[in-house]
Amino acid sequence: MTPLDEITAAIRTVLADTGRSAPDIAPGRLLTADLGLDSLDLAQTIVLLERSLGIDPFRQAAAVENRPTIRTVADLVAIYTSALSSPPSQTP
Repeated sequence: MTPLDEITAAIRTVLADTGRSAPDIAPGRLLTADLGLDSLDLAQTIVLLERSLGIDPFRQAAAVENRPTIRTVADLVAIYTSALSSPPSQTP
Protein backbone atom coordinates (compact mmCIF):
# COMPACT_ATOMS: atom_id res chain seq x y z
CA MET A 1 0.00 0.00 0.00
CA THR A 2 1.15 3.53 -0.72
CA PRO A 3 1.13 6.26 1.95
CA LEU A 4 -1.95 7.73 0.24
CA ASP A 5 -3.73 4.37 0.47
CA GLU A 6 -2.79 4.03 4.15
CA ILE A 7 -3.93 7.57 4.94
CA THR A 8 -7.19 7.13 3.04
CA ALA A 9 -7.88 3.86 4.86
CA ALA A 10 -7.12 5.43 8.25
CA ILE A 11 -9.37 8.43 7.55
CA ARG A 12 -12.23 6.19 6.42
CA THR A 13 -11.80 4.00 9.53
CA VAL A 14 -11.90 7.01 11.87
CA LEU A 15 -14.94 8.44 10.11
CA ALA A 16 -16.74 5.08 10.30
CA ASP A 17 -15.87 4.74 14.00
CA THR A 18 -17.48 8.11 14.69
CA GLY A 19 -20.64 7.37 12.70
CA ARG A 20 -19.62 9.37 9.65
CA SER A 21 -18.57 8.09 6.27
CA ALA A 22 -16.68 9.17 3.22
CA PRO A 23 -17.70 6.50 0.70
CA ASP A 24 -19.54 9.09 -1.36
CA ILE A 25 -16.38 11.20 -1.67
CA ALA A 26 -14.36 10.25 -4.74
CA PRO A 27 -10.74 9.31 -3.93
CA GLY A 28 -9.37 12.37 -5.75
CA ARG A 29 -11.79 14.65 -3.89
CA LEU A 30 -10.96 13.07 -0.54
CA LEU A 31 -7.59 14.84 -0.58
CA THR A 32 -9.15 18.30 -0.40
CA ALA A 33 -12.50 17.58 1.23
CA ASP A 34 -13.30 19.19 4.56
CA LEU A 35 -14.15 16.09 6.57
CA GLY A 36 -14.77 17.92 9.83
CA LEU A 37 -11.96 16.12 11.65
CA ASP A 38 -11.48 17.33 15.21
CA SER A 39 -8.37 16.83 17.35
CA LEU A 40 -9.55 13.42 18.61
CA ASP A 41 -10.22 12.26 15.04
CA LEU A 42 -6.73 13.37 14.05
CA ALA A 43 -5.20 11.64 17.06
CA GLN A 44 -6.95 8.39 16.14
CA THR A 45 -5.82 8.76 12.54
CA ILE A 46 -2.21 9.36 13.61
CA VAL A 47 -2.28 6.27 15.84
CA LEU A 48 -3.56 4.14 12.95
CA LEU A 49 -0.89 5.55 10.65
CA GLU A 50 1.85 5.03 13.22
CA ARG A 51 0.84 1.38 13.39
CA SER A 52 0.62 0.88 9.62
CA LEU A 53 3.51 3.10 8.45
CA GLY A 54 5.72 2.80 11.53
CA ILE A 55 6.30 6.54 11.93
CA ASP A 56 4.86 9.48 13.83
CA PRO A 57 6.10 12.72 12.25
CA PHE A 58 4.44 14.73 15.01
CA ARG A 59 6.81 13.37 17.65
CA GLN A 60 9.68 14.51 15.46
CA ALA A 61 8.47 18.12 15.73
CA ALA A 62 9.66 18.79 19.27
CA ALA A 63 8.42 22.36 19.61
CA VAL A 64 4.72 23.12 19.32
CA GLU A 65 5.41 25.91 16.84
CA ASN A 66 7.12 23.37 14.54
CA ARG A 67 4.13 21.05 14.42
CA PRO A 68 2.33 21.06 11.11
CA THR A 69 -1.23 22.27 10.71
CA ILE A 70 -3.67 19.75 9.27
CA ARG A 71 -6.75 20.96 7.49
CA THR A 72 -7.17 18.36 4.74
CA VAL A 73 -6.20 14.84 3.88
CA ALA A 74 -3.69 16.39 1.47
CA ASP A 75 -1.94 17.93 4.49
CA LEU A 76 -1.59 14.46 6.04
CA VAL A 77 -0.29 13.04 2.76
CA ALA A 78 2.35 15.78 2.53
CA ILE A 79 3.45 15.29 6.14
CA TYR A 80 3.73 11.51 5.92
CA THR A 81 5.30 11.51 2.46
CA SER A 82 7.94 13.93 3.71
CA ALA A 83 8.54 11.88 6.86
CA LEU A 84 8.84 8.65 4.87
CA SER A 85 11.37 10.19 2.49
CA SER A 86 13.48 11.79 5.25
CA PRO A 87 15.96 9.73 7.24
CA PRO A 88 15.12 9.50 10.95
CA SER A 89 16.86 12.11 13.04
CA GLN A 90 19.62 10.93 15.34
CA THR A 91 19.69 12.26 18.87
CA PRO A 92 23.05 12.23 20.71
